[in-house]
Amino acid sequence: MTDMQAFLPPRAADLFLRDLEQRAEHPDAGSTIGAVLHLSGAAPGLLELQEHVATRLSGLARTSHLLHGDGRRAQWVHAVPDPARHVIAQRLARGRESLEAAVHDLLRDPWPVDAPAWRLVLLHGHVSNGFALLYAAHHSVQDGATVVEILQPLFGPDARSEPSAVVLRPLPQPEPRPRLRQVLRSAAVLLRYARKHQVWTSPSQPLSSRRRTAWIHAPAASLKLAARAGGASVNAVYLTALGHAIAQWASTSWPLAAEAPIPVMIPVNLRSKDEAGAPGNRLFLTRVDLPAGPLPLLQRLAGTRAATSPLKLPGHRAVLRSALTRLPAGFLQRLVAVSTAPVRLTLVASCLVMRERLRYGDAVVTRIDPLMCCPPGAPLAVVMLVYAGEASVCFRIDRALPDAECLPGLWRQALEDLSTAAGRPPAGPQPATAAAAAAALTPEP
Repeated sequence: MTDMQAFLPPRAADLFLRDLEQRAEHPDAGSTIGAVLHLSGAAPGLLELQEHVATRLSGLARTSHLLHGDGRRAQWVHAVPDPARHVIAQRLARGRESLEAAVHDLLRDPWPVDAPAWRLVLLHGHVSNGFALLYAAHHSVQDGATVVEILQPLFGPDARSEPSAVVLRPLPQPEPRPRLRQVLRSAAVLLRYARKHQVWTSPSQPLSSRRRTAWIHAPAASLKLAARAGGASVNAVYLTALGHAIAQWASTSWPLAAEAPIPVMIPVNLRSKDEAGAPGNRLFLTRVDLPAGPLPLLQRLAGTRAATSPLKLPGHRAVLRSALTRLPAGFLQRLVAVSTAPVRLTLVASCLVMRERLRYGDAVVTRIDPLMCCPPGAPLAVVMLVYAGEASVCFRIDRALPDAECLPGLWRQALEDLSTAAGRPPAGPQPATAAAAAAALTPEP
């Protein structure tokens, strides 16, 4: 069996994410995702870092495949990564602003057609005692969960390269079909949220392909406290604060979203253990409508919890998984095209957790800022990553949205108000390990 026989063909989402950026009028709207790791300590030499990456990522299929072809001819093609090409360095001027500017510029860089679409960039010089590592990848080959899973063997405490045998793993056995009652119930949920909306369609203010990028940080304990008090998941708290921020902003800057339910696309991770090493995406973009208008935060949390509850049900997830693996490729492509048409495309919000504390040699990763892509036609995209007791949220916002630079601050204020309404966080030390904190904060879905 060759490595090409080991993987299912590229899915509709992979092809969509690859081809979508071709419609973008500006490289800001490309399909690059990733993370910025902030480390304390002296910056390593480039050759040393290249050797480290070559050792740790040897045989990792998700970093050694290209997506070639269209439609039924699409396939994964094996390509050996070249550390000298994939791992590079850039010296920066002093100051945080120079780091952010460099990250923004690197997100616009095109991907080569003859090499796997990922890179690791050593960024140094912006601080006196520290450096940053930017890991970036094309979304067609790696999804957000994959980025997390690659960073762990690369910089985790027990980092081990994935065995090369992973590319020889046989295809998974057919999965049991969901029961008809559950299929009908899930279909009703999907159809209810498939309706057209006009929230982001404004003839006087058309959306663009230009993006502004901003990060905001908050204690992960605030998410946990609000989740516990509201009987909700951390993901529901995150989405509640996001919905509240959008409703506040829209009340003065975007009337179409001021009183209407806020449609949000949530990527549900459906990757099975058998597909742990496979390239591509194993997710289903599912829309939910967050509560509309000016609401008390705890009431908004209850509404968000109700709206997202189907996403946590194993039966519903089994139906989504079955749709992903059983529906004909052509039908899935049409489904993706319909769901991402301008009258249905909306903002995307995802949530990730890094369970391991990361480091490179003696340099400790003190913070991780995630990177999200915001495709053409989407007003904004948001991703939250929880690491070492801190939640970092990346906002990619269409520059056509007036005054939308206030959204990150409004999100954090909404989270603080939720935490206050639930009771102040208990005094005392945080969990001793990042793994313990992450286990308590694992998002759903």
